[in-house]
Amino acid sequence: MPTTINGIGTQYYGRKNPRVYGGICESCQRHVTLTDYETGYYIVVLFIPVIPLGKKQIIGECSACRRHRVMPLKEWERIREENLESGLAGLAENMDDPSKALELLQSMTVFNQLDEAMELAAATAKQHAKDFDTLIDIGSWYERQGQTELSNRCFDQAIALDPAHPTSKRIQGVDALQSGNPNEAAKCFEPLRKSADFYDPSLFYMLANAYQAKEMHEEALEEFKDLLTRIPEFGNDKEFRKAVKKSEKATGSPTSILPKKGLFG
Repeated sequence: MPTTINGIGTQYYGRKNPRVYGGICESCQRHVTLTDYETGYYIVVLFIPVIPLGKKQIIGECSACRRHRVMPLKEWERIREENLESGLAGLAENMDDPSKALELLQSMTVFNQLDEAMELAAATAKQHAKDFDTLIDIGSWYERQGQTELSNRCFDQAIALDPAHPTSKRIQGVDALQSGNPNEAAKCFEPLRKSADFYDPSLFYMLANAYQAKEMHEEALEEFKDLLTRIPEFGNDKEFRKAVKKSEKATGSPTSILPKKGLFG
């Protein structure tokens, strides 16, 4: 990384073609905003750029710790062209294979070809309008791009094809939570609770918190108890313990479902 002492050293200047996305930082391991962008690398004197050292591609700059990966811009452009050409060739060989379109869509996203990616996503969703998995994948991609209307359209099409599919139930349950209807969400999530492949504790934690927000503390405690039974590590989480204690206090529970912790439990 660039280093300056008393204003003399090396520094990046400029920022072109940024791509901003969420993810886990490779360095600090936090869920943060990451940014890729092109920049210039300079020798600086009194923080003034005086000698260019070349153009760089910054990859995954963390919004928290600022760490990132870097490579020469020409190398990045070579890798980009190779990946996109390979993806286009793979799709051209089998236009009916949605996996080839999805691979190319991912490459276009990584290399910030978002206009082209939007066109490909729309064409793929139209071509495979009867393919549940492809519609879910395209809807998820739209969701990551902040395209809520297009995402919902794909999800709605998929649900219409297979309303009983666990993924359909998940989407419907999350929608119910966002609408403030935890009872309806619980009905949707119930098949997922019984499935080893589709069980996701975060959904039921959300459900418990939604019950609590509605002052439905008995229902919340049932969900908290189930989470503790399945994943005992929840009992060590500060926020989880705080939420459980809130519902236990509201219901006047004489005993706690929480495991003892430290001297005072």
